Amino acid sequence: MLPLLLACTDPGSTPADPVSVDSEAEAPVESSPPDSEAPEDSEPAEPEPPEVTEETVPDQEVDTSWIFDDGVIHTISIELPTSSTDGLITEPFSYVEATVEFDEYTIEDVGVRIRGKIGSLRPLSGKPKFKLDFNQFVEDQRFFGLEGLSLNAGGVIDCSFVKENLSYRLFREAGIAAPRTSFARVSLNGGDYGLYIIIETPDDRFLDRTQEDSSGNLYDGKYVWYGGYSYVLLDFMLGVDTLFQLEEGTDVGHADVMAVSQALTAHKGTAGFFGEMDALVDWEQFLMFQAVEQWVGQNDGYGLNRNNYRLYFDPMDGKLEFVPWDLDYSFLYDYSWGRSWSSPTGHLAYWCMVDSACYSERRQASKELLGIAESTDLVGHMDEMVPLIVADIASDPRRECSVDSARSEQARVRAWLESQNATMEAFWGF
Repeated sequence: MLPLLLACTDPGSTPADPVSVDSEAEAPVESSPPDSEAPEDSEPAEPEPPEVTEETVPDQEVDTSWIFDDGVIHTISIELPTSSTDGLITEPFSYVEATVEFDEYTIEDVGVRIRGKIGSLRPLSGKPKFKLDFNQFVEDQRFFGLEGLSLNAGGVIDCSFVKENLSYRLFREAGIAAPRTSFARVSLNGGDYGLYIIIETPDDRFLDRTQEDSSGNLYDGKYVWYGGYSYVLLDFMLGVDTLFQLEEGTDVGHADVMAVSQALTAHKGTAGFFGEMDALVDWEQFLMFQAVEQWVGQNDGYGLNRNNYRLYFDPMDGKLEFVPWDLDYSFLYDYSWGRSWSSPTGHLAYWCMVDSACYSERRQASKELLGIAESTDLVGHMDEMVPLIVADIASDPRRECSVDSARSEQARVRAWLESQNATMEAFWGF
């Protein structure tokens, strides 16, 4: 059914204080907003902005396509001295030194830390996500030109082991700058940690590969966590926009992000919204980004949860673009988290849906995506990956999903791939 503009409910405002949530919840970790009020700009209680991080490293033109190949299972061995092992147990988000073997290559003095927060955080005794940083302790050290790699734990959030590979591929096919993926069997100090998904980390090399001009600012849009179950989701709101962490580029005091917030505050709900925001937002890129988020059922992304994304400001025109991140909560129905694609919670996405001109373009982007999805043959890609990883899933000693659950979830994902074009057609009334 074609969603009615009048049916849109607003995404609500950021709470005045970090939100407390149920520790057992795997759904979005922010309480649902009221339906009757438009989103407002409100300030959290004076949280300290995260530290700005930026690096300058020599350019390296190295082929990394062999690393990111969904038809290969790499072998990654992480060796930690006792002090580093203790460090990951007591301070999991701090880097410790390690020696890493990636297939036949050995890299010493690599930074390793645990990734993940509410929902996906696992201790070293379980199956945690890892981040490898090759130049954390040795200036300018790279691995085939890469600053680092992200290792996502298959069989923890995603029982199918293939959601992220498929989702990122559709983003890339749709023209969105998105990470590449592959698989790895990971061990730590000789202990088998099972099958992981390698994710290309958005960094300077990623920008060199995906952007015509890679000198722009890249920000992390993941929520700011204050420990326990308290956090603040990030969006284009005054008082919150200074909490985005700069990953690459030049520290401009968040002037680029704040400009979007100020324009959104000034023009939301007005007749000139779409045209006025065009000077700051790459609408074509953002609307396709939203279309793909909806197609792959990304419940934990910008549109439905204001989470798991990167912002890039293209220096060629100064406009904002979005980069997807952490897609393990994809292939989920919006209503399963109490949300609706008719009424997204991301402020830019919401105000687009209630603006007639922006809504029309959003609908057109979704129609264009259907043809892209049809020609991408995601079902065929999945059918190539599953036989490759089936034995590693069965022998994974740390997966949290049973073999039967993995098979069942793979069947569900395959059915989604076969039917999602029809679902999108019904939603948009094509």
